[in-house]
Amino acid sequence: MRKVSAVLLGVFSISAAALADPADAQQPSGWIGNGHTSAYTLRPGEFELSGHWLRVDDTLDVLDLREEVLRNNNRLTGNSGDLDGSRGHLRVGIWRGMELFYSRQQQDLTLKVAPSARADVADLDEQLQTTSTAWGGKFVFYETANPSPQRPWTSAAVQVKYIENETDDFGGYLESLRFDANINIRLDPPQRFSLDRLQDDGWQAQLILSHGLGNRLAISYWAGYGEQDSSSGTSTEIEQASLRDAFLQTFDVSEQVLTAGVSLNWQITQRLPLQIGYEYIRIQDREAIINSSDSPLVPGFLRGGNLTASADNNHTLYGSLNWWVSPHIYAGITGKLYRNQYTGIMPHYNNPLSGSFSDITYGHLELSVGVRFAAFQ
Repeated sequence: MRKVSAVLLGVFSISAAALADPADAQQPSGWIGNGHTSAYTLRPGEFELSGHWLRVDDTLDVLDLREEVLRNNNRLTGNSGDLDGSRGHLRVGIWRGMELFYSRQQQDLTLKVAPSARADVADLDEQLQTTSTAWGGKFVFYETANPSPQRPWTSAAVQVKYIENETDDFGGYLESLRFDANINIRLDPPQRFSLDRLQDDGWQAQLILSHGLGNRLAISYWAGYGEQDSSSGTSTEIEQASLRDAFLQTFDVSEQVLTAGVSLNWQITQRLPLQIGYEYIRIQDREAIINSSDSPLVPGFLRGGNLTASADNNHTLYGSLNWWVSPHIYAGITGKLYRNQYTGIMPHYNNPLSGSFSDITYGHLELSVGVRFAAFQ
């Protein structure tokens, strides 16, 4: 699919560039674009760069989302559900009505596995460490006359992006395996096993329409289509063939994704923008190639025979409040909520471990600092 993705990105880019109107098409002055969906773009030579700190812990979890992760889930324990991460987001205006963007996020999701009745495990990892990247472009192909750069107007754009997520192997060392109450195999030295091949990639295209509702308010609508491939699996370094084969599993999934959403930007004052948004994600078609093990030796948290029964839709909601500290620097706070964890957002999280709570509501808080400058005055 990666070759197809590259071709589609190129086709959309060329098509949108050909349609782009030579009018200004820039977002209203003082408005923040990073992390907010709209049909506005930066001016040529202008850029917006922001840094975000992501966090969930017992203090911040006022909605008790972490408790939902643990409830009725006998695989996880402790402070599973804690999140710590960061993201950088850059947008650059390259032409009238055209901008490019790039973002990179790193997050650590705590997952503490409960003891297994079938195996004694030492030095088991406690976090899914994930790196996410996204890049693409937005192209305005229609807009109405813009009487004032401070107020919103009607604008339509196409946005195309490529997305990739990759998680480090999650594993530990097997000290012993129990077939039953009478048979116990000791492994000396302990043998490494892991949940591996944790990655996904895909592309997405969206048609966006923004419309002004007065001097300080704008509403945006969008609909999109995308495709994504994800993989995960399990393996072990045990040399004994039958035991090694028992732990060998592969899970490969291809999905078609439909999205639809709405967002609102309200300039409460010139320096205080409030942004909220909602997006519905639907897995339209899911094709899975699952090679799972039915061996009783495989710990329960590594079993993935039911991955195709995971959630096939998601409702996402965000809200952010920012303050322009100066004409070029802003700071703010954002809250994000996902009805079904990372369904449609990080597809490879549908693995034997984190897939066990794919239908659980989850969310996090973000603290942000951003700058916006024009390279050429």
